Amino acid sequence: MEEGRDQPLVEVSGLTSIDAIASALGDVQPDLGEMSSPDGALTLMLCDIEDAAAIRAELGEGAAAGLLRDHRLLVARIVELHAGRIVKEHDDGFMISFQSAHGGLRCALDLQRSLAGRTVGANQRPLLIRVGLHSGFVIAGGNDFFGRNVVLAARIAGRAQGGEILVSAALKSYTETDPTFLFQARGEHHFKGVLGEHELYSVSG
Repeated sequence: MEEGRDQPLVEVSGLTSIDAIASALGDVQPDLGEMSSPDGALTLMLCDIEDAAAIRAELGEGAAAGLLRDHRLLVARIVELHAGRIVKEHDDGFMISFQSAHGGLRCALDLQRSLAGRTVGANQRPLLIRVGLHSGFVIAGGNDFFGRNVVLAARIAGRAQGGEILVSAALKSYTETDPTFLFQARGEHHFKGVLGEHELYSVSG
């Protein structure tokens, strides 16, 4: 059984699913050549369900497990449509790679549209996901460099609100000439474990 399969929505030791994915990436050795764009850039998207622990508590184990299975199926189908690859998943969270920054951003927009207006539980709680994307260069066999980009993508996703897509300045530079993407500046941010200030943008389509 693959890690995370048929597990309930969860927050582990105070960490979200995005944090758990980022911290576990040292064990993953993906084929970087298959995932990189021709210029060497890799686009990573991380996403998870906002307030997953609260949803689990409200729905109960059985209903939460069913919701999670449906969510995984939806994510897998949309990722496939945009030529993405699920590299890692943990409970309600995913790390997904794309050869194209445009493809990654379109996938994120389709994921958000697919959940628009959806609610769960007797209180009709909105079902929202947080999405973060970052594009960067990858040195084959350079696990530390690859890990840094994963951490940055995870930190960006962690700053997103439910229903929001946040992207790095690097990803914006790859996609901003496409008029179907609308960027709004969200200021500069400092992230634990990642040097420097990082300008973020929210994206709508």
